[in-house]
Amino acid sequence: MEEPENKIKVLCLGPKGSGKTTLLKKLQDVEEIDNTYSPVPTIGTNIFDLHYLDKAGKKQMMLIREVGGEMAPLWTNYLDGVQKIVYVVDTSNLCQISAAAVQLYTILAEPRLTKAKIILVLTKMDAAYRQMRNEALLMLQLARLRRELRRPLLLLEASGVEGDGVPELKQALTNVPVVVG
Repeated sequence: MEEPENKIKVLCLGPKGSGKTTLLKKLQDVEEIDNTYSPVPTIGTNIFDLHYLDKAGKKQMMLIREVGGEMAPLWTNYLDGVQKIVYVVDTSNLCQISAAAVQLYTILAEPRLTKAKIILVLTKMDAAYRQMRNEALLMLQLARLRRELRRPLLLLEASGVEGDGVPELKQALTNVPVVVG
């Protein structure tokens, strides 16, 4: 599927099982996402359409390419022209966070992304206890990352199952305020 040239290029990355697919489906308002939903790990890539109204009230669509965690060695093949990165980390899996941090730092060092907006999403907060968030931030070395990164990094917490943080993610992607409730 060829992407239109004038569309914002968004890439969603993160380790295997971090919740990328579930989060993106929730972003699309897919109704069947609940506690019984069990996604299949992404092998390859998925394309998600995000429909929204711009600030003028005109219908818009954004394409988001999700690249599976198993394809981490190939992520750099998808970076050309990318304007926004959504990087998803599973906070309920402390064993995976250090590896996720290494992958994130590798992506952030990529010269083709110097102008890309970075959105770091901590997922599965509904499955983690509150202290795990703090441990995850320490393992990701977020304070150091923010000091050394030469551009803003947006940190969001989200749950693809419960929908928490999804409106904020949509706003960050579209630059359009989202009314909740």
